[in-house]
Amino acid sequence: MTRRLCGEESYPAPLTAVAAHGLAEATRPFPAEPLGSDAWSALLAAARKHRVVGELRAAVDQGSLPATGEQAAQARATHRGILLRVLSLEQELVKVGQLLRESGVDIRLLKGSAVARLDYPQPALRSFIDLDVLVRAAEIDRAVAVLTDAGFARTLAEPRPGFDRRFDKGTTLRHSAGFELDLHRTFVLGPWGVLVDLESLWDEGEEFVVAGKSLRALSRPNRFLHACYHATLGDWPLRLGSLRDVAQLWPVSEAEGAEFVRRAARWGGQAVVSAAVADTRRLLGLATAGAFTDWALNYRPNRREESWLALHTHAGKTFAAQALATVPVLPRLRDKVAYLRALALPDGRYTAGRHSSPLARFRFAVREIRRGRGTPREH
Repeated sequence: MTRRLCGEESYPAPLTAVAAHGLAEATRPFPAEPLGSDAWSALLAAARKHRVVGELRAAVDQGSLPATGEQAAQARATHRGILLRVLSLEQELVKVGQLLRESGVDIRLLKGSAVARLDYPQPALRSFIDLDVLVRAAEIDRAVAVLTDAGFARTLAEPRPGFDRRFDKGTTLRHSAGFELDLHRTFVLGPWGVLVDLESLWDEGEEFVVAGKSLRALSRPNRFLHACYHATLGDWPLRLGSLRDVAQLWPVSEAEGAEFVRRAARWGGQAVVSAAVADTRRLLGLATAGAFTDWALNYRPNRREESWLALHTHAGKTFAAQALATVPVLPRLRDKVAYLRALALPDGRYTAGRHSSPLARFRFAVREIRRGRGTPREH
């Protein structure tokens, strides 16, 4: 089995060059002339999807990407619209942060504003469409209750009480104003999320400021690892904006790179980090070198790691397949039993409007498991 790679053909030209624009090690060339109308429309739409409109505008404004006057105006208008949305979300982020802190819930801010303000040369380059907040597993039920009282509603009920706290990545809540908040206890669904050392996420972290208010992000090593998990185990085809996060957090010294590798090893996440680094370097066309890059390019996942990665490297990936792969890594027999019971025999609120009977749910699960098991093609 060989890791399935996301090819350059998955992206319209010159999107990968746009995603890498401004990086010192970027080597991908831009076209010599403005794109035709159809190619430009495809590029602009893809830049929105991959959340690299900030880089697109910068490439056009700085003359790296030739554009007509109309195309340049479209890039600027699209970026302005996105920034207005980001500013609105940041106002909500400040409110959420204050609300949870006043309720005694410790938080760390993930992705979004945290990465934009701490790791990008200009925050406007890094856009986002929702809020991501990390809470301690023991406090997730309280956080949900506090947010529910403040106008949020869960998008999906827990399978059984305590499932969020013990097993899930977290939960998604939607505010009456129309935006979503992902409340995390770990980084991802599935076995990789179980193996993350949750306690190590609660080191001192790093402070940043939004609208004059102090908020706290993960520490830089944890932000890098989170970026790797999000890039490798998130969208398929890989989202270029997520790879850009990895590039922005690239180790600045061999010592820092060694620390990133050690932390990945403690979490059992070497395969995730090496894949993220290799894919970022390959798809963004970065001419990086050194011990850290060599480690990532030469790391060979074992069969279990390959099978876990394969759950994420195809368009048909499913929660059911990831859930089944989670069972072996749960630490105790009673955890495995509780996990399987919650998924096989969930509360009625969880199945309402989704499955007509336990048998229908079972058949659905079997189909989803089969669909979600990716089989990498040979290289």
